[in-house]
Order: sequence, then C-alpha cells, then structure tokens
Amino acid sequence: MKALFRYAGFIAVLIFPGYAPAAFAAGTVACPVPHKLSECIKRVADAGGGTVLLGNGTWFQDSSLLLSSNVALEGAGPGTVITWSPAVRSSINAPLLYATSASHVTIKDVKLVGTIDPRADSQDLRNNQIGLFFNCSGDPTAGEKTGCSDITLQNVEVENSSDGIHIKGASRVTATDLKLHNNGNTEKDYFHNIYLRRVADVRLIQTGKNSGGFYANPRGHGIRGSHLINVYMSNLDVYNNADYGIHMDTVFNVRLHNMHVYHNCLSGKPGCQQIKCFGPQCDVNLNAPAEDAGNR
Repeated sequence: MKALFRYAGFIAVLIFPGYAPAAFAAGTVACPVPHKLSECIKRVADAGGGTVLLGNGTWFQDSSLLLSSNVALEGAGPGTVITWSPAVRSSINAPLLYATSASHVTIKDVKLVGTIDPRADSQDLRNNQIGLFFNCSGDPTAGEKTGCSDITLQNVEVENSSDGIHIKGASRVTATDLKLHNNGNTEKDYFHNIYLRRVADVRLIQTGKNSGGFYANPRGHGIRGSHLINVYMSNLDVYNNADYGIHMDTVFNVRLHNMHVYHNCLSGKPGCQQIKCFGPQCDVNLNAPAEDAGNR
C-alpha cells in the first residue's frame, strides 16, 4: 500500500549572488527565499557536508526534496516553512522531504506543511504525501544493517500530511520536541503523526509541556511503531488522536518515561487503548526511569 514514497566539514562560506549574509560558521550556506532548497543542499553535499541555513520565509516545492548525507537543514523556528507550490498542492502525491540512503542528517527548527484536505469528510487519499520520509532498507530486529543512520530532528513541526514523519530502515534516531499534528486525514487507520518501522536506537524526547506533541490525527494514531529495538520515549504529550495514542508491535527494549498519553481513541473503535502493543514480541516498560543521553 505504501509504495516508494513512504561531515568532513570544510572551510568555506558559500554566498548566493545578490545576498549578503552575516558571517556564518564554516561549511554554512545561507539559502534565502526564493532560492531552491535542492540547489542549496547540493552545494553543501558536493563540498563534503555542512549546514543549509534558512531564515523566516516560505520555501515552495514543486517536487520532493531529497536529503543528503552529512547535511543539516536548519531554520529559524515555525516561521521557516517548507510546503508545496500552488501549482502542485492539490495534486501532488509524494513526500515533501525524503531520503532512501543517508547518514548524519539533521533537521532543526523548521515547519513542514502538507496539503491534504483537513476537512472531516475529506476523501483525499493521497497516501504518499508524507511530510518527512526516510524510506531506507534493513530490519535491525532481524540483525540487518539499516540504509539510513544518525538522524537528528529538533523542533520540527509537521501538519496536514498523510504520515507526518515516517522512518523505515534506520538506526540511531534522536528526535527532540517534535510537534506533529493534524496528519493522517487519508486512509483510515493507516497513517499517523509518526510511524517508525524497522528502526533501532531511538530517542523521542519532549523538553517541556508546550514544546511538542503528537496530537489531533483525525483518522490514525499519535505514534505507531513496528519492528523496533532499543527505544526510549520521555515526557511526550500524545492526545486527541482518533485511534490509539501509541500502538506498537514486534518491539524489543522499549522504555516509556513520564508519558502523557490521554484522550485518544476518539473514533470509538472497539478495543482501542491509550497505549497498546500487540503480538508475541512486546518488550515494553511503561514506567521506565529517566535516562541521560549516554544511556542508549
């Protein structure tokens, strides 16, 4: 159902013509509107890695933005928006940002806005319009090497997409203060605010009450996880989702600390629970102690 669309630093400051930025750290490309994000990422990747720096503004995509290894995409907060261009917003059925094989990727302080119809009676079934998609190979629960690794997400907001964030075939994923909401208004039960599948060594952390959350999915889960190993979730707010707050299967060493999972199952689905793991492999500690960053 979900098809394909589901450093080596260097000493340089690259400046686009007509734009005079302040002094930035080595390896930084300032990419102001209306420059194409793909060109900025390519410049940094071709030079060996570094940071694409975005200020406030809206970057419009006509096609999916391919992420590259050793490249960080750093915005200025919710005023840094990446979304679909008016020409394709009503028809595009593809991920907004994606990678199929990448390592050491960082996304920080950006907002991704999809264009799935948010109305309750919507029949918009563009299931591949994922906000952020790492579509990578390998299943660590089967001892396989993953195609993607060392992914860092910080203060990333995603709304109005099928899956807000979907990560498959990855290891060493750290996500802090994600705000994922109003995603999943496509095919019922299958699309979630975040979906982690075939992922190892995960840390999902929320640092404050208003610094993130997984909420208001009108047809799916807050958090969905499958074939996971060594996962730590702490202080997450998961609420107001149509289906399960957190739904897992085939998981090893999952530790939940000080979670706030409430007011989910709004669809009235029989048997729905705030947190559920199903199947024979459900190694989940619902009341795990706090861990520091070194306790992977």
